[in-house]
Amino acid sequence: MFFEIQCKDGLDMVVEETKNFDRIIRGVYEITARDIYGSSETPGLAAFAYGSPGRIELIGGDSDADIFLAERERTDQTTTFRSQFRQRLGNFDFSKVDLTGWGTYEDINTFLSKSLVEGNQILEMRYLCGDFRVQQEVEEIKQRIESPERALKNIIFNRLYFNQYFRQRVRGASLNVKYCTGGSREFLFVYWNDRLGKMLSGEREDSAYTPRVKVGLRRLVEQGNLHEREYADCLDAVSFSMALRSDILRINKNTLDKGLTFLDEDTLLRLYALGYPEPEIVKRVFEKYRGTITRVVDGVWEQVTHTFGDLRGSHAAEQIRKAYQLETSQEVRASLDAEDPLIRVALIWGASESGQKNNFNALTQRHMQTEDWATIGSIVCSPLCSPEVLHHFGTGILKDHGYGYLLRVVARNKNVKKETLESIAMENSLEKRYTEVALAALNLGNVAANNQV
Repeated sequence: MFFEIQCKDGLDMVVEETKNFDRIIRGVYEITARDIYGSSETPGLAAFAYGSPGRIELIGGDSDADIFLAERERTDQTTTFRSQFRQRLGNFDFSKVDLTGWGTYEDINTFLSKSLVEGNQILEMRYLCGDFRVQQEVEEIKQRIESPERALKNIIFNRLYFNQYFRQRVRGASLNVKYCTGGSREFLFVYWNDRLGKMLSGEREDSAYTPRVKVGLRRLVEQGNLHEREYADCLDAVSFSMALRSDILRINKNTLDKGLTFLDEDTLLRLYALGYPEPEIVKRVFEKYRGTITRVVDGVWEQVTHTFGDLRGSHAAEQIRKAYQLETSQEVRASLDAEDPLIRVALIWGASESGQKNNFNALTQRHMQTEDWATIGSIVCSPLCSPEVLHHFGTGILKDHGYGYLLRVVARNKNVKKETLESIAMENSLEKRYTEVALAALNLGNVAANNQV
């Protein structure tokens, strides 16, 4: 049956999509290099894949081209190259060309030091072409800044962030197959846990064309956190999720749902016309497989908590559990160590998710002048965050270089004031990626802002 075959093909599909992506990028890079530099050599400049193509997990159908151009310094040549490279890539069938406007070594240092999101893009980059010395130099920068502490902060923040973010990425009763518990966005935790394990054991990243989620699942088996049968079941779940999302992107490509992956009735009917079974069967199978992925991700979270305890001590592990658990009382939560940056993040989320407004407000006021990306992100995500606090951060530090992603988070918060949105949307010094959610919120409302592609 077509549906069952698709279930098994997802992992093979993303490998082939990634290989094709690599061929396109390398070909366009060489053409542009010969035009700008007069040869295929581009001293001080190199191209990397990040995001899903960086992880060998590129979904077909209607995907973005996630490309990063790293350069020792910005010059007239690199500026012209960047412009022509982007323009040429626009001739291919990508949903959009996601090429950052920044990329110098100075930028890389800034984002690695300050930001979790863009910092992750750098840490997860995969070299494609260009000056290989740039690749080596970028690796040296990464090794200086990357640490188990940062890796743990990234996993802890995103575990708690996704819990809330997924609740915002719904349409009525319909889930988003990427942004939901057990959806494809959660594959990142398997990958991040694998990177943390490699860092602690001194292993290097495998350069083979193997999806990083598959590599990460294998590590869970080796750690004793996943049985072989569970491993096979999870591979089936991952493959199904990848194939389903690819097909949804493809059938939505020329509709108002372009770029969106809601499993709503219109989408289910389009899938049925494509050869999928009845909508109820598709929803039932999706629920089964996302349950499998959820169980694995829950296991990763436990593993990360144990790793935190191994590095900081069992007392710290117990503190962080109490910090984020919903049943923790206000009195106990108020007694925990808010000066530890990782426990602090869990405390803010725990107070928010438990509806403990007094605790949340006390933590917020205590850290209004913080420069810590994860602390600010935890505050401005919360539905308990006041319009005044959102305005303080959204018109202040978050406009500084390195914090821009959090302006998107501020703009998605239902409590944000019009004045704050206007300040973000009209800031000419910011890249479009950091202002577009505020524009969507101003023009179309909070729901549109939360489903901005």
